[in-house]
Amino acid sequence: MTETPAVSMGPEKDADTYLGLEYRVSLARLALQQLSPSRALSWGVKSLRMREAPNPSVESSDWTAVKPSLSGICGSDLSLLRGSSSPYLAPLVSLPAVLGHEIVGRIDSPSAPWPVGTRVVIDPSLACSARGLPPCPACQRGEPDECESRADAQLGPGLLIGYHHMLPGGWSNRLWAPTSQVIPIPDELGDRRAVLAEPASIVAEGLSRLQWDRVTTILVIGAGAIGLLTTWLAHAQHPHAAVFVRARHPHQSRLAMELGASRVFDAGGDREFVLSPELDALAGRSLPSSFGGWPFRTGGFDAVIDSVGTEDSLYQAFTLTRPGGQMLLLGGAGRVRTDLTPLWSRRITLLGSFGYGHHPFSPAKQTFHDIIALLGESHAPVERIVSHIVPLINFREAFDILNNRKTGAIKVAFSNGFDIET
Repeated sequence: MTETPAVSMGPEKDADTYLGLEYRVSLARLALQQLSPSRALSWGVKSLRMREAPNPSVESSDWTAVKPSLSGICGSDLSLLRGSSSPYLAPLVSLPAVLGHEIVGRIDSPSAPWPVGTRVVIDPSLACSARGLPPCPACQRGEPDECESRADAQLGPGLLIGYHHMLPGGWSNRLWAPTSQVIPIPDELGDRRAVLAEPASIVAEGLSRLQWDRVTTILVIGAGAIGLLTTWLAHAQHPHAAVFVRARHPHQSRLAMELGASRVFDAGGDREFVLSPELDALAGRSLPSSFGGWPFRTGGFDAVIDSVGTEDSLYQAFTLTRPGGQMLLLGGAGRVRTDLTPLWSRRITLLGSFGYGHHPFSPAKQTFHDIIALLGESHAPVERIVSHIVPLINFREAFDILNNRKTGAIKVAFSNGFDIET
């Protein structure tokens, strides 16, 4: 791991090193992943190593040490490991890095504003305030997700904790976060729910972009962790709207219904789905396709949320958004081939989303607080989205679970040697 200048973290440092699961780019493995996509994740896991490394150094003293209890494996982590990430954001990432930005843990700094052992979640963003810099124009506007200093020379490139070579993420036994971005959680909120605070905040930011006064029907494409969190939040925050879900597996369908879906479609392939007569009452009549083109429906859903981000999911989303409707990308779509004709010919509003706060509606910290409160209040079985917990030391088992469709995996999280609060 890259060694950094020795700047003291303060008197609370009781050890000089930490242990983390580090990802290091291998050009040879990236080439193998392109040649054999079916084995891409297996090759990517070979680029992970448990490493002992010096504690990181930061210029600002306003950082707090945290011992992770649970840390989720995010879709963006899997894209990186599979070698399928878009290079567009590469200038804002520094590798090698200890991954993990979905984090619940315990305070490990005696000088922190909370007692040692206090359970917390972390806003992992690395904008101006985290870097100890004067606010850039975006941060001045209250939009740190658009910060212009995420590659400043002082701290170096890094969108988030977990994508920065100096700052280990949650796949470790200790990490450091800006104190202002450490958020205590109530005792009654179990770790299995709390670890969903970060991805749920991502979803909440995206949903805040929609014009809800124009929405009575929603289609969520995908029933992985992001799709299920979208189903839950859309139903909880906008109960007037009917939420429909496109899923692939029975265990996803069952949980989607329990999280508030009005109906789940889980039969057939993608083309069979968009042509299904079951959609006629919701999405209008289907007209015959010509010359290999996509099916054309006369209507569609008011809002379609793509939580997958693939060519197939985009095909479904464009086909099933009504004329004048809204389409939201939550699935981190990267380099894909698609037909944009439905976008302009049906006057669809296409929305992107990134980060945790939609100014002026909800700054990032408020988004996390709102989500933590909702996670604590909700009687829906949200914690079941975390389908598997694997000790960090057995990390290969976690990726075997994710690579095997028979396991029923939705989200896998690493435990880090502490008793998990359920």
